[in-house]
Amino acid sequence: MLRYFFLLTMVAYSLPLLPANDTLFAPSIRVGLDVSGLARHLLEPEVMDSELSVDIEWRKNHFLALEAGLVSVNVDKESHRYQSDGFFFRLGPDFNVLGRGDHNPNDLVLLSFRYGYGRLKQEAPFILISDPYWGDFEDALDSESYQAHWLEAGLGLKAEVFRHFFVGWALRGRLLVARSSRTGMDPYIISGYGKHSGSTNLMLHYHLMYRIPLR
Repeated sequence: MLRYFFLLTMVAYSLPLLPANDTLFAPSIRVGLDVSGLARHLLEPEVMDSELSVDIEWRKNHFLALEAGLVSVNVDKESHRYQSDGFFFRLGPDFNVLGRGDHNPNDLVLLSFRYGYGRLKQEAPFILISDPYWGDFEDALDSESYQAHWLEAGLGLKAEVFRHFFVGWALRGRLLVARSSRTGMDPYIISGYGKHSGSTNLMLHYHLMYRIPLR
């Protein structure tokens, strides 16, 4: 799994990025909040997703990013109740492929790669299966742990709207490469990955960020 991740990273380094003059380069760190989780909560009140990010530009147009957060799901319906709580992180490089001119020195178009890990605990304390012939059947799923590993690749944009303040979005495809195999039920949402609908997933993120120059 990690071999494929580092292979993707090396391929990205070999891409013909636009040349840049590093003589005036100053390293910086950027911290941010993913607000797409708040928007999702309005559409799906049973899901609460919070995510923070930090990236460092250690070399001009080259970034190392870390994203981490918490996810909780609480479904309460007549036929079943389901709860899960988990955490996740994603780690990987970003590469700016946009030339930096005098009018947009800090705007970025990013090619991104990530390794992701998510872990959660889930339970279904009440499950009702109705049958008009055999009658109703009640069951429950005890608390159990679930974990998953995946790889990501995608594109994103970060634009400076005020001095050191950025807004942006990122669209990434995800490939699930490993997961828990012995569970009583597949999770409703894998922390940091999204809905458990197969081995691939596509997610859109919206970010608010603040940049801190390091010198």
